[in-house]
Amino acid sequence: MKKLLTTVIVLLFLFFPLHIFATPTDFGNKVEGVFTTTNIKKVQVTSTTLKLRTGAGTSHSIITKLSKGTVVDVLGQIGSWYVIKTSTDTVGCLSKYYVKPYTTPAVTPTPTPSANSSAMQTEMLGYINAERAKAGVAPLTLSNALSDGAYLKSKDMAVNGYFDHNSPTYGSPFNMMQSMGITYHAAGENIAKNTSVKGAHDAFMNSPGHKANILNANFGKIGLGFYQSGNYLYVTQWFTD
Repeated sequence: MKKLLTTVIVLLFLFFPLHIFATPTDFGNKVEGVFTTTNIKKVQVTSTTLKLRTGAGTSHSIITKLSKGTVVDVLGQIGSWYVIKTSTDTVGCLSKYYVKPYTTPAVTPTPTPSANSSAMQTEMLGYINAERAKAGVAPLTLSNALSDGAYLKSKDMAVNGYFDHNSPTYGSPFNMMQSMGITYHAAGENIAKNTSVKGAHDAFMNSPGHKANILNANFGKIGLGFYQSGNYLYVTQWFTD
């Protein structure tokens, strides 16, 4: 019998909402054309990659590249270009021909079908709070609402064959939280694909960024969602204050 090669993949996404709201004047004289409002509030990238620029036109500098499926907020429009704000509060312009209007879908949490879910949650929460105790940080409280969302994210990744913080179904984890009525001042997400709860936890703790989320004293609540697909266990951790 061939020995199964275990692969471990982990990603980090940590976000602290900012209260600074960028306006079109942030571009100074780099923006050309007339800025107008639009009834489109969000758009989703439809091309494989899309360049976010400092102004409305291809002559302007590239700030970053957005991947397909990324959802961004629309602040206004300059000709055939949208002025947008990303989930990290980066403001720029992108062509409207490579995006489509996006409406955050309503998320209706469903009970976790796995009979092992509660056991997995108890196991992982034990690992997490033991680490927090060693670091002198207060324990996290398991939240049913956050766990429902975390389960939906794990299932979405497994069923739709992707591994990313931005879901083609729900958008960013913060889009999901907001659509579920979850409020927060600080929030974060850890995701993993592993073969066991302990394996995922160890991988998180061996990653400085993921470990920082787990030991963050600003967080008081956690949601834990698990979805088994073949040999792999998809794990999502949602944190809020």
